[in-house]
Amino acid sequence: MTAFVLGITFLLGALQPVLMPAQLPSIVQNPDTLVEEMSNTSAIGSITLASIEGLEGADFGAAVIDLNTGEILAQMGSGQYAIDDPDIFLLAFAVELMQEGVLDPDTMVGRDITITDEFWWAFHGCRESAARAMWTIGLESLSAWVAEKGMSDTELHDIQLQWEGAPETQQSLSSIEDLASALIIIHSGYDIPAVLEIMEDPDMGEGQAAEVGSEWDLHGWVDEGTAHKTFILIAQGSGGNDFGLILLADELCCTGKADLAMLLLWESVTAQ
Repeated sequence: MTAFVLGITFLLGALQPVLMPAQLPSIVQNPDTLVEEMSNTSAIGSITLASIEGLEGADFGAAVIDLNTGEILAQMGSGQYAIDDPDIFLLAFAVELMQEGVLDPDTMVGRDITITDEFWWAFHGCRESAARAMWTIGLESLSAWVAEKGMSDTELHDIQLQWEGAPETQQSLSSIEDLASALIIIHSGYDIPAVLEIMEDPDMGEGQAAEVGSEWDLHGWVDEGTAHKTFILIAQGSGGNDFGLILLADELCCTGKADLAMLLLWESVTAQ
């Protein structure tokens, strides 16, 4: 798979030249909300992912999404990527069920354990909880929902458990576009307190990716396998501006390269 860069350029009119802390970069602001007094320059802003495209050590895919509009602002990578743990699709499906009143976030799935508890643990690294959430919702039902949503690049299989001797399962696969669609659905459920709770405090580790999201409200999910690492994040800036970050690293040489790529993705946005 050969990575490529899709540069998307927007004429934003007059922009404030300095990015203030916790402020959404001008490239993803709504031009209608910009204050006229700030306009002493006129510029064309763009997000470029070239720094990731030139990075060796993995097959990288990445995207930046304006979650207020659902528009993909920048993207690189094509085809399918490995996702051992398809939590992102599980939660997106659950969000729709919650919005329709079919699934209550407080549904008990065990002794003093709710479906929200299982999802929280799953999004914080517990594969057993992810498996229990999958058993509750059902792999067949989830796969049918994914197909109904037109996510044709996604193939879902059982959660790969990590304890010694755990049965090997076929890898789940997905694409940048399908993962972006799932993230947009999850974001649409941010008025449900349980969804925000599930996505809180993503484990960014201690590497370079730990620098991502400083002075922003950061939510999301990180998954790591033997040769891949996945970051799917929602960053909330001031004024209700939210955007999504997706970083896929497949055929990965080492965790450090995925962390570096995630940091470069973040810098490509905040540099605007």
